[in-house]
Amino acid sequence: EEHASDDPDAITNPIVIVEVLSPSTERSDRGEKFAHYQRLPSLQEYVLVAQDAPRVEVFRRQGSSWLLTIFEAGASVTLASIGATLPVDELYADPRRA
Repeated sequence: EEHASDDPDAITNPIVIVEVLSPSTERSDRGEKFAHYQRLPSLQEYVLVAQDAPRVEVFRRQGSSWLLTIFEAGASVTLASIGATLPVDELYADPRRA
């Protein structure tokens, strides 16, 4: 991990970034933030998690391009950059009903 000189909590070489979308941030998350993140050479995956429906979008670096894969209810999200697989249904499970 490399940390920003002006913010010890900020990592300057992330492999994966996950954003939970909200009505007030979605436009920025899909636009200017993603454009900025694409310039990070270390970044391999950018993940957008919807709040209002079981939907996870994974943008994966493929050379100089980004490939989008959408995961919905019943699917499992694979994050190759960190070797993790997460069932979408579990991401959206209500722990109060467990």
